[in-house]
Amino acid sequence: MTMIEREIKRILLIRRRAMGDALVTLPAIAQVREAWPEARIDLVMDRPFATLLAGLLPGINILVFPPPPGSSWLHVLRSGRYDLVIDWLSNPRTALWTILTGAPLRVGYDLRRRWWAYNIRVARKREAGENLRSFAGENFLDPLRSLGFLPAPWRGGICAEQPPEYPSGAVRSSILRWIEEWNSRPGFRVAVVMSATWSAKAWPKCHIRKLIARMSAEGMNPVLVTGPGDEALAMALESDLEARYWAPATNLPELSRLLQSTELFVGTDCGVRHLAAGLGVPTVTLFGPTDPGNWNPTTPEHVSLHVGCDCSPCDLKTCPLPGHPCMSDLSPDMVMEGVSRSLARCETERTL
Repeated sequence: MTMIEREIKRILLIRRRAMGDALVTLPAIAQVREAWPEARIDLVMDRPFATLLAGLLPGINILVFPPPPGSSWLHVLRSGRYDLVIDWLSNPRTALWTILTGAPLRVGYDLRRRWWAYNIRVARKREAGENLRSFAGENFLDPLRSLGFLPAPWRGGICAEQPPEYPSGAVRSSILRWIEEWNSRPGFRVAVVMSATWSAKAWPKCHIRKLIARMSAEGMNPVLVTGPGDEALAMALESDLEARYWAPATNLPELSRLLQSTELFVGTDCGVRHLAAGLGVPTVTLFGPTDPGNWNPTTPEHVSLHVGCDCSPCDLKTCPLPGHPCMSDLSPDMVMEGVSRSLARCETERTL
C-alpha cells in the first residue's frame, strides 16, 4: 500500500504567516481535499487572514493561531488525532507542533535543526545550493509529490471555480453598493494596488499619479485600492486623485468581492496580487527586490515587469542604493505597455 492509498481520516495543514504565501498554496490544499474528500482537514492560519481563507476554502476547517486566551494550543494539536500533517512553513516552531501531534505521517522540509520532526522529508532546492528559479506555487506541490501524488500543475483561478462564501455581515452592504456603482461606469475596470510591506517594493508616488492619469485618459476605469499599512501612501496621494479614483476601505472578504469585479490587477508584488490571481483576475505586477521567476505565475494572463538592475532581485526589505533604481526606473510608460499587452490578450479571448 502506498502512502497515498492509506486510509486518512484527519489531516492537519500548516501554512501560516504571510497572506501571499498562503494564497499561492491554495491549489496544493485543494488537491489534498480532492485526494481525501471524506477526511476532516484542518488548516492552521494566522488570525488576520482566517475569515478570508475560510471563505476561499469551503470544506476546510480553519484553526486560528494564536488560539483564544485561556485555551491550550497543545490540546488542540493532540486532540486532533491526525493521521497526516503537512507543514509548509517548517520553521522551528511549526516543526515542534508537527511532532507534538503524534501523527504517523509527518511531511516537512529537510532543513537543518528541524528535519527530525518529519518522517517524510522534502528537499528544498534553495538549501541544496541550487539556484531556485521556479514558481513558488509549483514548489508548494512538492510535499504532495513526496506522498506519491502526481499533482496537476499549479493553476490560478482556483478560488473562482467556487465563489467565496463569507459569514453574514463579513461584507457590508455599502461596499456592495460601491462595487455595483463602479461596475456601472464605462471603461475597463482596473484595480491599482501599490501596497509595499517592504519599502524596497514601493513604487514612486509620482509614478502612481501618472499611471492613473494615463489609464483614465485612455478610457479605462481605474481605482486605487489601499489597505492597512498604506496610510502614508494614501495621505500623499489624497489631494492629487479625484474621489472617483479611490476604492473605499475594505476588510479582506470585502476586498475579495471587489477583486471579483475587476477586470485587471495592476500593482506591486504583494498579497493582494496573489488574491487576485486566485480569483482568476489577470495581473500586471511590478517586480524589484523579489524575483518574478519565483513569484509570478507562468501562465500568460500574469504579466511581470522589471528593469533588470544588476542588484535585482536582492530580497532586501530596504533598498540601500540612492534612488531605489529597480522600482523608480520602472516607468509609467513601461507599466502601460504591460497593461496594453494584457488588454490585447483579454480582447483576443473575448472574440474567440
